[in-house]
Amino acid sequence: MDTESRPNVGVPNTGQGTLIVHVTTARGSIPLEGALVHVRNGYPESVPAKGDVLTTRTTNRDGNTPRILLSAPPRQNTLTPNAGNTYTPYNIDVYLEGYFTQNYLRVPIFDGITAIQPVDMIPLPENGTTDSRTPDSERFLESTGPDL
Repeated sequence: MDTESRPNVGVPNTGQGTLIVHVTTARGSIPLEGALVHVRNGYPESVPAKGDVLTTRTTNRDGNTPRILLSAPPRQNTLTPNAGNTYTPYNIDVYLEGYFTQNYLRVPIFDGITAIQPVDMIPLPENGTTDSRTPDSERFLESTGPDL
């Protein structure tokens, strides 16, 4: 992917957005306390889930992380065509003992906006082994912009 099509390359992040990760199980009906959430930068692209860890938070009894402030391009970029990138992509990894790890790639963060990322954890089998139909981890491509 060339530099011009990558969100945020060469564009100063003078804005700030907020991220809250909401971790549950049973299709969103049971909040999970104690999940470890790593927020990583969205690049390098060669290993998207392995970007640098920017912050690590733990979920509370409601399954939510505290508000995480992240840099983003200025809001003014959304007001003028071709003014620059409008969001910064981040990767999110969620770990909790007894559950498959969840990885969310390219989650967009916008200046002045609070993003809530829902995470539905999948329990490991009771016998502790996986079969060929059960993935070792789940990967989701959360967002693709029009330039991707």
